[in-house]
Amino acid sequence: MYLRRQSLFLAAIAISACADGSTAPIDTRLSPGDTPELISEGRGAFQRYVALGTSISMGVSSDGVYAASQQMSFPAQLARLAHRELSLPLIAAPGCAAPIVAPLAAGVRLSGEPIGLPFLSRACAPNEDGVTLPTGNVAIDGARTDQALNATPENPDPGHAPQYPRVLAPGQTQVTAMEAQEPKIVSVELGGNDILGAYHGFYLPGVNVVPVAFWAPQYRAVAARVAAVAKHAVLVGLLDDLRSFPSFRTGAEIWAARASFAPLNVVVSDNCSTSPSSQNVIFIATRIPAAAANGRALALSGMGPYTFSCANAPSSTGIEDYVLDPTDVVAVNAHLAAMNAVIRNEAETRGFAYFPLGALYERVVTKPPLNAVAVMTSSQPYGPYVSLDGLHPTAEGSRILADAAAVALNRTYRLGIPTSTGPLAYLANR
Repeated sequence: MYLRRQSLFLAAIAISACADGSTAPIDTRLSPGDTPELISEGRGAFQRYVALGTSISMGVSSDGVYAASQQMSFPAQLARLAHRELSLPLIAAPGCAAPIVAPLAAGVRLSGEPIGLPFLSRACAPNEDGVTLPTGNVAIDGARTDQALNATPENPDPGHAPQYPRVLAPGQTQVTAMEAQEPKIVSVELGGNDILGAYHGFYLPGVNVVPVAFWAPQYRAVAARVAAVAKHAVLVGLLDDLRSFPSFRTGAEIWAARASFAPLNVVVSDNCSTSPSSQNVIFIATRIPAAAANGRALALSGMGPYTFSCANAPSSTGIEDYVLDPTDVVAVNAHLAAMNAVIRNEAETRGFAYFPLGALYERVVTKPPLNAVAVMTSSQPYGPYVSLDGLHPTAEGSRILADAAAVALNRTYRLGIPTSTGPLAYLANR
């Protein structure tokens, strides 16, 4: 059985169009002589649009999801670019589960619950009045590819069981809910949760990571089901390098920022400055808040400081230390590359559009200088595009993904969808 995510910040990852940033030129692929008044702008295809996927598509932000974040998910923003409103399984505030509120130092969620409360112990609000399931967005937080095919409200992913009846009608999986809606266009953003377990600090295929040999047939089955019912589709690839997330920092970076840990009653271990620990990659979205909490507890007891170590427990131990050594990183990135090859091949073989989530995380997101106090006190510790959990996009990050999806669809199907910042931006914002 695959290990469930139990960290301070749950997340689902994954995840190029040629836009290098939010202000990069957008190629909308108009035919010679076409004018904006003569193209569809995607309206026809988006009359029936269904989004399959994980937390990225669902609209999770700052480790929580509710109506406001769902309305800013990349599928919702993509449909809006094509002048359609995607129907959504809107969850009432404060959410299921509630997102973290800034700053992290406050330690609370929108619901008032503590940040560290386990997912299944958190409050889960019902759908808003008027929601009829399924809606156009059937993506679910934490979903692996096999669960998109097989998990239902009656037989859900145990780790996210409360969300399933808020997204799917009885007896439905993501895929059967998609088929029932007879879509004209489908987006498929799957695979991230099949590799996500590695961020806990170890890489063990078959334990916390789904082996590619098992995952690939599942993904191809999803693509085949989409191809059987939809004329247009866009497949979303994964990252090339997990270090692209701004929440992954090396031991050397932590050592360089060691002075910023002192106000938290935390001292950085000398091992962060020397090889091999200096080359290790640490998931700071979990480690810094945990260190700050320990430092505060020691200070209240008149003790301290707490020591932040960059040492890594080998993957073979299965210890969740949120540290990956260079060998782990190479293995995870090779796994990502193999998965991306399958996704791209499915897109090419079936004539689907394709873009990777690297369109955001590797082409737009930058890592601000590391400062432990800023991580705990800033409203945007990872910049404007990545939310407080260090993994999921903000509304602005989802806008970048929506633009990348539009560009990919335009290149493949010549839909002429306006983008938020491109030459036809005024059409998208009319």
